[in-house]
Amino acid sequence: MILDRYILRLWLGPFLGGLGIVLAILLLGRALKLLGEIGESMQAWAIMADLLLFTMPYFLLLTVPMAFFLSMQNTISSLQQNSEMDALRASGISYFRMFRSLLAAAVLLWLALSWVAMNWMPQSQLNFNNLLLKVYQLKGAISFSPQRFSQNNGPITIYVDGEKEDGIYQGLLLEDQRQSVPVFYLAEEAEFRSAGTQLQLLLRNGTRLEGKNETQRMLRFDEYKVSIPLHTVHMKKNLQSGDYPTMMLPAQLWRYMHTQNDPVAIAEWNRRLTLPMLLLSLFFFALPLSLSPKRSGKAGSLLIGIGLLIVLYNIQLMLHRQVSQGELGGWSMWLSQGIQLAFAMYLWRRAESDTLPSFITQSGESFYLLHEWVMHKLGRRLPEPTP
Repeated sequence: MILDRYILRLWLGPFLGGLGIVLAILLLGRALKLLGEIGESMQAWAIMADLLLFTMPYFLLLTVPMAFFLSMQNTISSLQQNSEMDALRASGISYFRMFRSLLAAAVLLWLALSWVAMNWMPQSQLNFNNLLLKVYQLKGAISFSPQRFSQNNGPITIYVDGEKEDGIYQGLLLEDQRQSVPVFYLAEEAEFRSAGTQLQLLLRNGTRLEGKNETQRMLRFDEYKVSIPLHTVHMKKNLQSGDYPTMMLPAQLWRYMHTQNDPVAIAEWNRRLTLPMLLLSLFFFALPLSLSPKRSGKAGSLLIGIGLLIVLYNIQLMLHRQVSQGELGGWSMWLSQGIQLAFAMYLWRRAESDTLPSFITQSGESFYLLHEWVMHKLGRRLPEPTP
């Protein structure tokens, strides 16, 4: 128990410090974006505080695994540099026994993040969207519900597939029947701006179709501007939790996923479950990627760890996109997690038997030699100090 408390104490400080710094950076970046949307009045600052609070669940899902992994790497490197790990190993203590307290911490964080992903995050997403919609309405801005037609009848129908954080919509379909000949616009991105009684649409990377059958004409464009009267378009109202998969609570999402077989819902369900599980893989990756020659210091292993995080998060993002587009099933996200966890456990076992693959044991040394070479080159180019 003394060893467990000692390891936890070494890990906890860097974990909380790293988590706080990364969260502060992410929140600051989001605050700067929101400031341009809501203004600088005292009421605006209160609204922005609420909006930032609603983004916390998603940021926690991203940052907690990163902070856990990097702080565990820092703990292992510190023990190794101070020869404490050598003494413990000489006493017959296995790596698993040394870091079992961190495995317990990983399991607790995994369960906590699973609750955040399933319950807190969808409710916060709903509150964020509705509060931002209220801000847009006060400013007279335009907004639409993703994956819902703005109007079922009338001269103008607008459909958008998704919405970026900066207010630009993706996957737009616009049907204009104000003339005798119908006109369709398909665009990869669209930006909406209100100008008096007109709605200005700036379309990017799309196609304009006019007419029917043999008389149909097609125009490809990089940018195209369309103006339509505001009264012909129905703006979106306050959203409900069942309107979109990212805002659905677990029971709603489960029913919707099985009744509608919507790829977006399938991707969302599996993302909520698999993203927190990354903690378990990162626990087993931390040891083998942190064992390097002592003279290499901590920098090499930390750089390798950061590279691993980039790879794993990009794999998760890519699979989520493929599943949401219906190109892969939800099983692919679980298969990826299973392969990552199995490979990490294999490397841990090799570390326990002191038979790590050479590409891992030499990676830290390679970074050290590269660092020394760069510093040597820079030192030769620096001017001599004058007396």
